[in-house]
Amino acid sequence: MQFVGDPRPGRPTARIQPGGREAPLAGPTTGPNFFGAVLDLTGLVPGGYAVEIVERLVGGREEIVGKTEFLLSQPEYVVWTLDFEGDASGDAELANTAAIADGLRIPMSVFWNPRVWTTTQVSSERQDAMLAWTKGRMAKGDEVALHLHMWTDYVRAVGLVPRTAPSWAGRGDGYDVPITAYPENEQQAMIGYGVKLMVQHDLPTPTSFRAGGDMGDATTLRAVAASGFNADCTAVAKDYPPIGRIPYPWTLPAGAQPYVPSRTDANATGDLPLLEAPTIGGNTFGFTAQSIQPQIKANLALFAPTGAVATTRKAITAVSHPGTIDATERAAIEALLGAFGPLRYDTDSGPVRFVTLGQLANAYRR
Repeated sequence: MQFVGDPRPGRPTARIQPGGREAPLAGPTTGPNFFGAVLDLTGLVPGGYAVEIVERLVGGREEIVGKTEFLLSQPEYVVWTLDFEGDASGDAELANTAAIADGLRIPMSVFWNPRVWTTTQVSSERQDAMLAWTKGRMAKGDEVALHLHMWTDYVRAVGLVPRTAPSWAGRGDGYDVPITAYPENEQQAMIGYGVKLMVQHDLPTPTSFRAGGDMGDATTLRAVAASGFNADCTAVAKDYPPIGRIPYPWTLPAGAQPYVPSRTDANATGDLPLLEAPTIGGNTFGFTAQSIQPQIKANLALFAPTGAVATTRKAITAVSHPGTIDATERAAIEALLGAFGPLRYDTDSGPVRFVTLGQLANAYRR
């Protein structure tokens, strides 16, 4: 706040109402007679508040010389995750993906799939292009995470015997075999090998993970946590559309929120050192700007309405795939993520913050 003169003789303070919590103004800060205060909001319930600027006059009388109002809200988070599947992604699709993030000013959690380095099905040119794109996104502040499908060539590269069953689509190349088909020690070996390949190609050690097909159980989450990861987003709610002929192992309710899972039951809370952030915001593959409207409506219904405060911390995680984002899917994603515009914290419109999965894990640790 700027005063017409030096306010320090009046010992100015900032006072929150209701409640009367105070903090002294300090300064000058950004210019002559600019003074500010840091107010502790710990313990205050969400709602409307006023900040009064109070000066002490000669004789001890107080005078309110300024006043402003603000809304205190719990945070609401949106995480956009992008899964590389281990096959080739084209330049046009990668450009569309980047354009969405840059146009809407949204960070991405880019889930890299190291299978591209263990197969002859992805050319070295595509490997290099995808890796360069990912490093470019990392330079812009996006997260680089790990995503694994059980491609038979990848499993062999780890030194394990690949399996082709069970599978959710009957492909025969391992892509559609859930990681849960392998014992825990082999799951951990495949995760560790993926991390090793990423580091060898100058990508950072990932701290977020998603298993292929959203198939995972307690053995998977134990392997992920034991590998040093802080967050996982394999889980989906029980009403999630089926992927194929294998039922999801998840029994979470619709709108399920991030939780610390149990070591023995992936659907229950516990003390595993890992944040599970269920993918409840939808998979954008195959949608148009029109057909994705029900998912937009469902997502918005989870958060506080425009102009209202959020009384409970919540998060929504959505997933797309860089290899499939053509013009049609791009429009669907822009509609899905753009719908949160009237609720954005960074435009002082509401409590919604776009974050990476790693940032979400850090926020939930506090």
